[in-house]
Amino acid sequence: MSPTSSISTPRAPETADLTRLAGTKLGNYRLERLIGRGRMGVVYLATDEALLRPTAVKVLAWSVAEARGNDPVQWFLAEARLVARINDPRVVQIYGAARHGDYCYIAMEYVPGASAEAMLARGEPPPPAAATDILLQAASALHAAHRSGVVHRDVKPANLLVDPSGLTKLGDFGMALGAAGVADARARVGTPLYTAPEVWRGGGASAASDIYALGATYYHLLVGRPPYAGADVAAVEQAHLRAPVPDPRQHAPALPASCAALIRRAMAKAPQDRHPSAQELMWDARRVLLDLAAADGASSPTVPRGARAAEPAAHPAAPPAPGPLAEVMGFARRAFGEVDPADVPWQGDPHAAARRGLLAAIEEEGGAVITVTGGPGSGRSVLCRRVAAELSPARLVLYLDLRAERGERTLLQRLCRAAGAPEEGGEALDGLLRRLGEERRQHRPTPLLVLDGVRVPHPSTGGLAAVVSAGIWSRSFRLVLSGERGLAAALAASGADFRDERVAELELPALDPDQVGDYVRAWLRWSRAPGAPAVILSPDAIRLLAWRSGGIPERVNVLAENMLLLAAAHGERILSSWHAWTASDRERWAGTRPLARLPRRAGAWPTVEAREAIDACRRAAGLPPWPGGAPA
Repeated sequence: MSPTSSISTPRAPETADLTRLAGTKLGNYRLERLIGRGRMGVVYLATDEALLRPTAVKVLAWSVAEARGNDPVQWFLAEARLVARINDPRVVQIYGAARHGDYCYIAMEYVPGASAEAMLARGEPPPPAAATDILLQAASALHAAHRSGVVHRDVKPANLLVDPSGLTKLGDFGMALGAAGVADARARVGTPLYTAPEVWRGGGASAASDIYALGATYYHLLVGRPPYAGADVAAVEQAHLRAPVPDPRQHAPALPASCAALIRRAMAKAPQDRHPSAQELMWDARRVLLDLAAADGASSPTVPRGARAAEPAAHPAAPPAPGPLAEVMGFARRAFGEVDPADVPWQGDPHAAARRGLLAAIEEEGGAVITVTGGPGSGRSVLCRRVAAELSPARLVLYLDLRAERGERTLLQRLCRAAGAPEEGGEALDGLLRRLGEERRQHRPTPLLVLDGVRVPHPSTGGLAAVVSAGIWSRSFRLVLSGERGLAAALAASGADFRDERVAELELPALDPDQVGDYVRAWLRWSRAPGAPAVILSPDAIRLLAWRSGGIPERVNVLAENMLLLAAAHGERILSSWHAWTASDRERWAGTRPLARLPRRAGAWPTVEAREAIDACRRAAGLPPWPGGAPA
């Protein structure tokens, strides 16, 4: 339908005429009764006689004189086009726009129930949790509108429609911006009680001014009165421009501090000091909901949750020892491999101290993000799996190994599936937050997300910045991220909003030579079958092993297992400096080389090069060089 040829010619009828249209049929719509009126039109409850469903029909009521030089019909049609391109369940949907004789109308979704304004007018302001839920849903609608390039410009209680189930929808985009040539962005429109300071000054409306209006609306819902209720428009204007942001706790002392902080941020005088987006406002509202639930005693006592893994474990628990180690060494379980995180063979420092620090950081009030960093093979993954296993009986713990390929599934889809939240569509992150928020309201411990093997930027972590920001804003969960050093800085560079909060960072240091010895001996005890003879490590073997591995557990694992295979090839149970010097630190020999093809000791030991290395290790330990003969 051409906007110039088909609907620009009719004269919009006077508003008074439009209040008596009950019984009139416009297209397929039989108007039943008047249910609303506003600046641009009147709204009837109608019956769609083709589809047999209730429909809201808005009939144009603006006169040319009121249009300030704009074509009211074009503006009216623009509203339909703007809303039609916003695909969100919390925005009143448009079914069609047409002309019938002298009438131009929009047919749209009918929302049973009442507007938030009607609830306030009846003296029935919603309880704080219900008011916050209305805010959250309205913010979701604004986020969808802003993503579509649409600024609402008239957010207020009258435009928030709440159905009997509590679903809130944002309607009346009649003042919205988004179509070039339709509206003057600098015209001061909207309702004075909720208008942002920059709009009062004649500046352009923006997503930030919508956030301000929603913050003012939320204040009204909480305390039953608008934030600045002056005697006249001039007084209201000056209050929006200069008065401090009011604290709702002056009228409702039981509200949590996070509620006042949300309003203070949303209604900041300067647009740049408000929430960066309506999505961040949604996350902040989720935090308020959690605080309200805690204050009301809605959380139940902690109950055992049972182990909860996000995805199947990538490695078997306690695999049997390879043939030679079982047959010659008497091992029942494979040493230096992947194990059940609840049955870690070695629990000494520095990882024991790191475990205690990580558990303390998780329980500490405040920071929502904790990073566990270290070089490749530092043991950070073992630490994260162990802590996740420890905490899972008492709280919801979702563990994801981001090093494991999962096809085309995104990080957010994997998290949603693990949490039992819808994983498709534009609301996936909000669905995840709802699910985790419900968990926290039912069980006191905050849900924990453990993401192992994080690399930024990397395809496996696409969307991680939004997940981090959501955790910071909403406090719906704690997030443990395992990766290489500088992880927090890399996340900030990728767009994660930490809100100037300190990110707890635990860095795993390398093992020192004494710790390497304790580490290897713990694995040998754990692997040996009951009654099997002990395996002995010489002091020089330990020092060489620590030097060659750099104290990195993963490299220790490779070297130590290969040392065992060398010993098994010769029927030996003492691991000497020769085994530590000769074993490969690059490939695991178990399963790839038969014992007969492993290196054999030949000639004098140590070689000149090996002796220099052994003496360097001894000097570093404060010992004299080897006095003579063959080192152990």
